[in-house]
Amino acid sequence: MKDLIVGDLKLECGRPKIAVPLTGRTHEEIIKQCETLLEMPCDILEWRVDYFLENIENIDEKLASDEVHISIIRILDDIDYVTKGMPVIFTLRSKSQGGRGTLSKETVYDLNSLAAQSQLVKFVDVELFDDNNKVVKEVIKAHVDDIHSFGCKAIISFHDFKSTPRSEEIYNIVDVMRSFGADISKIATFAHNKKDAINMLKCANILTQGDGEPVIMIGMGKNGLITRIVGGQYGSVITFASLDEMTANGQMDVKTVKRLLDEYYEKQ
Repeated sequence: MKDLIVGDLKLECGRPKIAVPLTGRTHEEIIKQCETLLEMPCDILEWRVDYFLENIENIDEKLASDEVHISIIRILDDIDYVTKGMPVIFTLRSKSQGGRGTLSKETVYDLNSLAAQSQLVKFVDVELFDDNNKVVKEVIKAHVDDIHSFGCKAIISFHDFKSTPRSEEIYNIVDVMRSFGADISKIATFAHNKKDAINMLKCANILTQGDGEPVIMIGMGKNGLITRIVGGQYGSVITFASLDEMTANGQMDVKTVKRLLDEYYEKQ
């Protein structure tokens, strides 16, 4: 697998880095979470911007006046200051992909580009599907190119909350993501049983052979818990852990994830 180096952060096969979502609804709540995380085993912050935007009244009016854009930059600047430059994933997750976001994809891309241009985030999450549950190659590739132009990395993501696709489907999805320029391909699917979880690990292993780019492979639900811990050994470079609030089915708290990672990788 190709190692991915972003600043002082090195994503490689082996023990995965821990990313913790910030789910505060206000500027103050978000910064308070950052202060708490300074005492936690956290490598990467994921700012779930959809939680923040959901709390804003008359958001269309405020978007038109750039009030939201200014707020986002101020929050990113404070996150960077409080956490002393901890790497940030900027994620505006849509409802169809398990989030709270209701904005048009055009508006989401505008905010993604704003975050990338700010130089205050290291990664931007780009959902594979658009508002109509379709993949529009030209639009996504142009957006990823835009993100890259500011020196930022793109995580292209796909979520399936009902099942785990067959291996061939997962390979095809990741191939498409990589053709769009994904620096990391993220696949999160619901694991109905241990077989589904093992399938995800096998896929991660195959996809990161040789010079394959890094992946994030997550099996959601209780049967997928194993993927959140041992996945790094198979090429899944980031695992997500909660602080105050789970953002996905089966997500464990950050202290539990740290303990389980310690127990597993000390034996390897």
